[in-house]
Amino acid sequence: MTTSNGLRTSFPLRAWLFVEVLFGVAAVLAIGVTPADTATNFAWHITPTVMASLLGAFYITSAPLFLLPLLAKRWEMIRVMILPAALFCTVQLAATFLHWDKFSVGTFPFYVWFASYLLPPPIFVALYFWHEKRKQDATSANQDSIPAWLRLALLILGGGLTLIAVITFFVPNFLIPVFPWQLTPLTARSLSGWLIAVGTLMLSMQFENNKTRTRLATPMLILILPSILLQLTRFSSEVNWSSPTLWIGFILFALTGLCGIYLAIGNWRESLT
Repeated sequence: MTTSNGLRTSFPLRAWLFVEVLFGVAAVLAIGVTPADTATNFAWHITPTVMASLLGAFYITSAPLFLLPLLAKRWEMIRVMILPAALFCTVQLAATFLHWDKFSVGTFPFYVWFASYLLPPPIFVALYFWHEKRKQDATSANQDSIPAWLRLALLILGGGLTLIAVITFFVPNFLIPVFPWQLTPLTARSLSGWLIAVGTLMLSMQFENNKTRTRLATPMLILILPSILLQLTRFSSEVNWSSPTLWIGFILFALTGLCGIYLAIGNWRESLT
């Protein structure tokens, strides 16, 4: 249904976002809270434990990305998140097929993992285009534009993270030799999925060019660095803290967080109603 304020989010999309919240809660409990137990509570055994903890940090930061859209009323306020989420799931699904022998196939955690990445891409893409066909052109009248300098920052940071992710997915050894702890091709590719999620989300926000319509995506950008720091300190003995790659990552995510903080400032009620 369209209104003077925009297109209402359809029930099928809201229902699927609720399912995504359940998937997210399961992942946070399994890998975010107890990363040392991935041999029994996750889709595959991740070593070292700090790597599981890092992936857990990304799951923690993604929680608002599905919870807030579930609460929002209008399509225009959540669409920046939909295609990046579909792309992220596609990358994780591709990594699953490429490293099938590494997974605990046949276990309940594996089935949850597999379903959580097999189902979202077609559902998100189909619902994205369904909503876009029904939106009103007049709903773009809100001129709360993102400043040019911030759009450039989103383009550079988002493009850079996406490029690193794409290279890492196709050539895992691009990142493996310089990482602050041991990576495998599977963990490198899984990490690349998260980098693609963050990078394409920033590119989507840059393309949207509206603070009001990107505000609900900002918690993920803001929470990345604090969550990573929290998770790494839990297993600090496994981290090479002198690694240049680690500190470059900290700088990139600090800049990402600053972009998120700027975009988060404003009328949240307008973004949710």
